[in-house]
Amino acid sequence: MIQSVLYQISTLFPVLQGRLGMHNGDQVALADELFSHWKMAQPLAGKHYWSARSWGMLMWQPAYLSVLAIYLGQVALDLNGIWQASRAGKTCGFTLPEQATNFGTQQEMINAAAQSLLRYHQRQHAHFNATQAYSAKQAACMTVDCVLSALLLLHRQFGWSNVQLARQRDHWLEALKLPRHGNLMFIPLHNTAVPALNRQGCCQHFRIPGEAACSTCPRWPMPERIRRIKQELVEFQ
Repeated sequence: MIQSVLYQISTLFPVLQGRLGMHNGDQVALADELFSHWKMAQPLAGKHYWSARSWGMLMWQPAYLSVLAIYLGQVALDLNGIWQASRAGKTCGFTLPEQATNFGTQQEMINAAAQSLLRYHQRQHAHFNATQAYSAKQAACMTVDCVLSALLLLHRQFGWSNVQLARQRDHWLEALKLPRHGNLMFIPLHNTAVPALNRQGCCQHFRIPGEAACSTCPRWPMPERIRRIKQELVEFQ
């Protein structure tokens, strides 16, 4: 059952490749491994960047996996026992126990998946703080952004209307109990409205020498953020 779900996920999102199996322990060393890599790889970017980059790597696979499994496989995955592979500072692939499933209505599955993701988030944040202090608020914002990014991927895949997307967003933010840590916004473009992330946390990418803040960065005033997002949307089309 889970193997079929993992196959469907990897077909839609090829960078998310997983397999079934068992690992012992809670992967305590992963946070330190990621932080140490980015500290060496980008020494001038500073600890705010090293922390944000490492945390994003810790959380993106579990968050995407939690969301995509529900809509592609009608199952909520339990992240207890997940083991993430990493290479050169990036998480790339995972192993998941075969019994890690929950079923029910869509809302019940969202609630179960959100609670499992939060438990993983809390465990990893504790491990992370043993290496380097990282704001609980910023960590929550980054996790919420990963969840919302996965919903945007499904919006494009399934052709959801903005109303349908907003409804799913509300379900997840309510289940995560993090309604102030991230959101979506709808950018007017060519007589329509295009959804985009309304980030509340910063990935600190601008701290890399020669790099600028992302278009969706909360450091930009909202009018400038909208202008930059519109420009990207036009160029993408």
